[in-house]
Amino acid sequence: MNPSNRIYFLDNFRAVVIFLVIVLHTSITYMAFAPEWWYVLDPQNSLFFTAVVLLIDVPIMLILFFIAGYFAWPSLAKRGPTRFLKDKFIRIGLPWLFGALILAPPITYMIYLSRDVPVSFFEFWRTDFWGPLYQQAVYWYLGILFLFFAILSLAYAISPQFRTIKQKPIQPTWRLLVGFILLMSLGFLVMNLFFPLDTWSRTSYLFVFQPLRVPLYIGYFVLGLYAFQTGWFTENGYQPRLVVWLPILVVSGLLYLGYRFIIPGPAQTTIFLKAGNALLFNTFCFSSLLGGAALLRRLLNTDNPFWKNQAANSYGIYYLHPLILYPLALIFVALPLSIYLKAFILVILTMLLSWVFTALVLKQLPLIRQIF
Repeated sequence: MNPSNRIYFLDNFRAVVIFLVIVLHTSITYMAFAPEWWYVLDPQNSLFFTAVVLLIDVPIMLILFFIAGYFAWPSLAKRGPTRFLKDKFIRIGLPWLFGALILAPPITYMIYLSRDVPVSFFEFWRTDFWGPLYQQAVYWYLGILFLFFAILSLAYAISPQFRTIKQKPIQPTWRLLVGFILLMSLGFLVMNLFFPLDTWSRTSYLFVFQPLRVPLYIGYFVLGLYAFQTGWFTENGYQPRLVVWLPILVVSGLLYLGYRFIIPGPAQTTIFLKAGNALLFNTFCFSSLLGGAALLRRLLNTDNPFWKNQAANSYGIYYLHPLILYPLALIFVALPLSIYLKAFILVILTMLLSWVFTALVLKQLPLIRQIF
């Protein structure tokens, strides 16, 4: 894909999704029934933020995997597997390792700091961080993504048939689209038979992930590869229709939200109840991808200066936002303000500060700027 044929709304879609990541992480601070381990929890909470979290949490990272897969193939074909993987190690692998090893510990220490736990950072790092509280914060995504890029590069290097694949616009059938939803639902359900909802696996220090969503990580990345190969979003390729996918998005989102409120995770004790949750989750997720793509293609298929700047800085915004969001959230706990106002200010401040720091610092520093 040459620059003149760039599908701008996908770049802008990624920027919108990363903004929603900030909204999600802010909302967890103020949601009812928040995870006990969350970095900062305000004593005030609301079911409104619980609803926001339940909805936003479903599609956002899977859309990012899809977009990464969509743009991976032309980059791989242009650079070749060795250079492609070297570039990805610089842009994804090194930031992942630095984030997981250097930035994740102080971010995780916010759990203790916000609760006045009398443990020094050094003691926390030496003991609990490498034990029950081990995590990679938001940098887990970079680790999984780099793994996918490595596997893709290997397949490209060893398979002559793989290298000969060319983009050819093909319209997907409804059987294919529905089949993808059902396949993802089945993978989600099978994992749910062994792991509870919304849990994270930290058994390996190398990769951190949500077990139920592993089939979806793979599925949406592969779908992105397939979408590029079959010309989705190109002039002659598949264009999801807003009139079809937006109603499916809204209806499935409301049904999923109602299901989670009426039958929360701990109450999903039978395979039938788990299957209902899996089907609604994955219908909403897939329709968020196609409905969101259809909406943004109509509204934001542009490279005007504002959105071009947002797209260019979205990676840095994702990378930096926890370092800004959680300390600000802790400061805001003591403020005598409505939690709705707190959340609004926190989202705006985090977004602006992450954006400014990315544009004026990360994008300007030698060596660092080639990453971000």
